[in-house]
Amino acid sequence: LLSLEELEVSRVGFGDAARMLLVQGAVDIGRQGAIADYLETDGQYERAVEACLSELLQCVIVEKHDQARAGLALAREKDAGRCGFVVINAKTKNDFQIRKSLRVSGVLPIADVLKISGPHASILKEVIPEAYIAESFEQAMKVSSQTNVPVATLDGDVFRGTRLLTGGVKAESRGILQTKREIKEIRTSVKVAREVLAKLVTETQRLEEIINKKNISISDLVVEQHAL
Repeated sequence: LLSLEELEVSRVGFGDAARMLLVQGAVDIGRQGAIADYLETDGQYERAVEACLSELLQCVIVEKHDQARAGLALAREKDAGRCGFVVINAKTKNDFQIRKSLRVSGVLPIADVLKISGPHASILKEVIPEAYIAESFEQAMKVSSQTNVPVATLDGDVFRGTRLLTGGVKAESRGILQTKREIKEIRTSVKVAREVLAKLVTETQRLEEIINKKNISISDLVVEQHAL
């Protein structure tokens, strides 16, 4: 658990620029974490979700465009590479409506497998792109002929239309969402184990008291036996 928490705190899996802004914080840009901090999904969908959202998971959340500008300036100054931002207080048109995912036969919209939490959940829902998850390579290939939006398999292969396909992952690689899920699961198991341990300690103390009383009784009987 401690090892996974260290990975999460040090932002392993993030790009250099996002990691610099989220961990080092040399300049105060009012960062409120990254999109990945507020997303959860079941283990079977992790690779598909990470493959579809990719760099979007690493976007730094800030209040104002000026803060995002300061973050970009710092990334350029440190030659840290590219970094994305979600601006909470950005103005939108009055007639703006959150885009709803189209229903494509046989696949799951990525929005259906994501649990978005935190104070800016409604805003983060707006920035999650339209994408789908298929159960197999063949199914993803078939659906990709109907749409140009990303269609990912459970193994993390992503079709974008019929011509563009990306995939592959290192065996030892660890996804951002996978680390978050494992930390949550281990914390839960540790909590349960501690509760069981506390009950066992209480039971042990009760049994020790019984043993002490029995030992005293035995000593009294031994004395009585010698007297007889």
